[in-house]
Amino acid sequence: MTGHVLVVPETAETGLVAEARRLADRLAETRDGDVAVVAVAMDGVVDADDLTAGHADELCVLAPEDGAFEPGAAGVEARVRALETLVDEGEPRAVLLPATPDGDEIAARLGDSVRGAALVDGLLQIRDGDLAGGRPAYDGRAFEAYEFERSPVVASLALDGLAAPETAPDGEPERTSRTLAVGDDAGVERLDVVEIPEQDVSRAPTVVAGGMGLEVAADFELIENLADALGGTVAASRPPVDAGWLPYDRQVGVTGKPVDADLYVACAISGDPYHMEAVEADTLVAVNTDPEARIFEFADVGVVGDVYEYGPALAAAIRDASAESDDPDPEPAAAAGEGQR
Repeated sequence: MTGHVLVVPETAETGLVAEARRLADRLAETRDGDVAVVAVAMDGVVDADDLTAGHADELCVLAPEDGAFEPGAAGVEARVRALETLVDEGEPRAVLLPATPDGDEIAARLGDSVRGAALVDGLLQIRDGDLAGGRPAYDGRAFEAYEFERSPVVASLALDGLAAPETAPDGEPERTSRTLAVGDDAGVERLDVVEIPEQDVSRAPTVVAGGMGLEVAADFELIENLADALGGTVAASRPPVDAGWLPYDRQVGVTGKPVDADLYVACAISGDPYHMEAVEADTLVAVNTDPEARIFEFADVGVVGDVYEYGPALAAAIRDASAESDDPDPEPAAAAGEGQR
């Protein structure tokens, strides 16, 4: 089925499928022929029965040979491989995913592996008979437009801008099932499943971000350690993301994601306007060796010092304070003056 649109939802939200229908219909108008919408239900990620209300022509239930797909980062590789097979076999015009941490990563990796065009956390439209992309910029005051030179277009779309279908579909889509060999994730060992903090930096109540004041990618372990102590989410300014130290969905700034947090901890970040424009926080804590750094103009609490020293110290102090507050039978306080130094 050449020229169709693949849509890969993660939840029962029908806005993504409805957007695929709208784009397919517009493409059909300009190309004088039907463009089908194929909704892909990844077994283990979304229930196929939840996708019948989105005006798809076909519903493809996709499963790996052994078990089911895993949601989250551990299952991204298998889903990319499965979608590679569908793209190679069907040559779709576009592959649409939701702009979530999983969707963004799958879109970027799939677009590269199938030698197509990738758009992350954006919007699509039809311009001059072809798919074109874009995204808001400068806090919504401008719109960046993109043209695609390669096909298929693999895009993760911002769900906030997508509306559910206004009418119910006529009947149910044709349902098919596929079982694919996706292999194991080489080098990945699953030790346990644990609850983790909110991963979307734009929604997380506590965010700990690192900048290029860190020397190498491995030094983000300091940021992860402090974020873990606070129960927060790891983020970064643009330079570490451009360097490939963290994925794009962790970038804070006008070209990344906005933050609206209770607590924002900026480590080794200078406070560039393009970064701070996207930061809203009830409390901002800054750690920087430069006392003249612009970040201190925004900080509620400023630490003039080296994050390599103060990051571990703050994490240890937070964990100690948390342990003391959880102790049901703390040691009695010393008498006035007793044991003081």
